[in-house]
Amino acid sequence: MTVSEQPFYVQATVKLLLLALVIAFLILAENILIPFTIAVFFTFLLMPVSQKLENWHFPKALAIVVSIILALSIFIAMIYFLYAQVISFVNEWPVLEKTLLVKWENFQQFISETFHISRIEQKAWITTKIKENASTGGVLVLGLFSATTSFLASFALIPIYIFFLTFYKDKLKKFVILIAKEDNNDQAIVVVKKVSLVSQRYIMGISLDILILSVINCTGFLVMGLPHAILFGVLASMLNIIPYIGVLIGSILPITMAFLTYDSFSYTLGIAAVCVVTQFIDGNFITPNVVGGSVSINPLAATLALIASSLIWGIPGMILCLPLTGMAKVVCDHVDSLKPYGYLLGEEVNYNEQGLIQDKVVRKFWKKKLPGTPV
Repeated sequence: MTVSEQPFYVQATVKLLLLALVIAFLILAENILIPFTIAVFFTFLLMPVSQKLENWHFPKALAIVVSIILALSIFIAMIYFLYAQVISFVNEWPVLEKTLLVKWENFQQFISETFHISRIEQKAWITTKIKENASTGGVLVLGLFSATTSFLASFALIPIYIFFLTFYKDKLKKFVILIAKEDNNDQAIVVVKKVSLVSQRYIMGISLDILILSVINCTGFLVMGLPHAILFGVLASMLNIIPYIGVLIGSILPITMAFLTYDSFSYTLGIAAVCVVTQFIDGNFITPNVVGGSVSINPLAATLALIASSLIWGIPGMILCLPLTGMAKVVCDHVDSLKPYGYLLGEEVNYNEQGLIQDKVVRKFWKKKLPGTPV
């Protein structure tokens, strides 16, 4: 009996077991797979740079090293900028702490008057909870420190991964051709190119999106007079790379700062209005035109991918889920047995009578990048 002739429940059981094994592998090997996945994204992004340097008669290895150094320089500059802003915030913490104590006393007074719970009872309850969670908190902090240290050690391997992935790109291309069926060689190369384009467009698009949002957020917060407006504006923009949740966290931080800094509730509403307007502009104008259709995933698939990736890889998974899902969709769209899944993941696409995509922008992009592809 062939696989296709087996009962449906047998096939479903085998697929579920295979899926469980894949998920278990992803969890157990996350310290290796997460940095390697990040390296793959940046390999696709930096490959045109190293190729340009090679065209300028740079040796291949030197061209790759220079492209990696350029990327690391930009990354280090961003880290230094954030570090300087955080240090400025920490230096002003004593002033903010006094304001926080006043707010806390007012909150305790509100609880006492509304629920008739004295401050002594509130303090006793808080002390009890702290003692109950002290041991658990210590274990969590130790686990977080261990995980962070392990991840940073793995993160240091990313430049090495990028170097070898770029250096052996021709060998990897030949490997794809060898594992593909002889009559599908051209299609396999097209899939690889489209996957690389999805990665390039997403990273470049999201980077430009963060830059534009940083300018808008910082301008709005500076006009409103929010302390450390640049820090909170940039953080709110950077957190935008985490779908859905990042927008919420990025908005809560400046709103909380406004609430702690000023007594006027209308000022806090003003900062909240800046966040809402910024997100409205981003969702309706910036993201559609900057990030565009680099990952044509429908909202339901994106939400499920976000939840699943957060359970498997945590925050890194939440950041990587959209481009990875977009790449998976490209593969599904070019493999006959997987095309139903690609259709399920993607958004509705309008085709004309000739079976071509009606969206002129999408069609023009693919024809320019991959001449001869059926779009």
